[in-house]
Amino acid sequence: MKALPLVVVMLLVASPVLGAVGPADGSAQATALDEPAPAQVQSPSNETIHVLDIPSSQLVRATVEPAHVDLGPSLGFAGLDTSGEVQSRASIERIESAGDDSTRQQLILDEINSIEQRAIALQSAQRSAIERFNAGELTARELLVELARIDAEARGLNERRVALRELATETSDFSINSGRLAALERELDTFTGPVRKYAVLVMTGESDTARFSVRTSETGVVLGVVADGEYVREAYRAGLRNRDQSTVSYEEALDIVAESYPTIYSSRAAQNGTNVISAGDSHRVRINYDRGQLTAYVDAGSGRVFKESQTRPLGSIATGAVATEVKDGLALTVDRTYPGGPLRIQLNESGSDDPVDANVTIGLEASQESTLLGHTGTDGTLWTVSPSSPYTITVIKGNSAVVLTTSPTPMPDLVMNTTAEANDSAAMITSTPTESTSSASVGSQGASPGPPAVI
Repeated sequence: MKALPLVVVMLLVASPVLGAVGPADGSAQATALDEPAPAQVQSPSNETIHVLDIPSSQLVRATVEPAHVDLGPSLGFAGLDTSGEVQSRASIERIESAGDDSTRQQLILDEINSIEQRAIALQSAQRSAIERFNAGELTARELLVELARIDAEARGLNERRVALRELATETSDFSINSGRLAALERELDTFTGPVRKYAVLVMTGESDTARFSVRTSETGVVLGVVADGEYVREAYRAGLRNRDQSTVSYEEALDIVAESYPTIYSSRAAQNGTNVISAGDSHRVRINYDRGQLTAYVDAGSGRVFKESQTRPLGSIATGAVATEVKDGLALTVDRTYPGGPLRIQLNESGSDDPVDANVTIGLEASQESTLLGHTGTDGTLWTVSPSSPYTITVIKGNSAVVLTTSPTPMPDLVMNTTAEANDSAAMITSTPTESTSSASVGSQGASPGPPAVI
């Protein structure tokens, strides 16, 4: 599938859902493609929404971790915000009070160098956090805290980058290479994501408790959560990058995304449906479509999607992989999905089909423990993220109980990455996924054969 021609060149504004900000300095090549698209429909189509994830051959650990308000991390995030704001204000005041333009210019350059060095440090911190989690030195909750802290600092550094860019434009006979600023922004993008941002909100008490899916390879991480009526996921695969060359154009990057996510691309909105920003050694492609929003990053060297985030309203999600159990007058239905995907649990009276409000627990098939998910509510529905191995759902209502054991569906991998992953894995030694004894932790096995769930 080929992308349609370039129509307009423009700058992007921040997305309120994903929190990614397009360069405002004119340094990046930003493209908006407004093209005729298929008519939008109210009901979901029976096509697969593909995702960037970790192949089973490279999966090291997978778990579903509940997160809640935590005083320790909360104070840490508050301190990080305060420290970053103080440092930014001090830097700006020092620049603004410089005695001459030469000193002012040097101070601006010094601050940009400082941000670039912090970006390198954040890259190391993220890699170390993943490695320690894989080695069992960090729990899933501790990994979430580390990634959330990195996210918060990266966002603060980007705000300082923007302030420095503005100071540079106000300085006589001085300019900063726009490509350098754009590349720095894209590098900071590497450490941010909508799931990490939501984890901060949960841990600081600004949002309700949630269950987070965490899946890791040696150098990659995939996170997912159901929150505020939406399913949100993010993935980062460092191993898919090639920073030694930059040969993929922004037109080719759009073609790569169109072929990797055929359903999303064919369902894009007719107006402002597709935007491309090229900066540094990657291209960011954002697509608004009839069932949500996708932001995909294409590496300019490897030509592979190495990072993505997706946000989808729960009302837009359908499934073709249903498991049902009926007992004691209760009908329990589970809309199965892929590991880390949006899992819908529905409870009704078997006779009248009326929705039933009851507590729901989940446990791994191989474990003797279970975890309380919550209750189904007046509509009989409860959403969560799917484990990565076979699991058991139990519902008890008074003297009635119904139990259902099932498995996640296969991963709907990116169309273009599937063949490439097979070629890559043939030449590598694979690691064995860790099976945790925690009721919320799972290994990589358990996806039943057959097509991916239709969502």
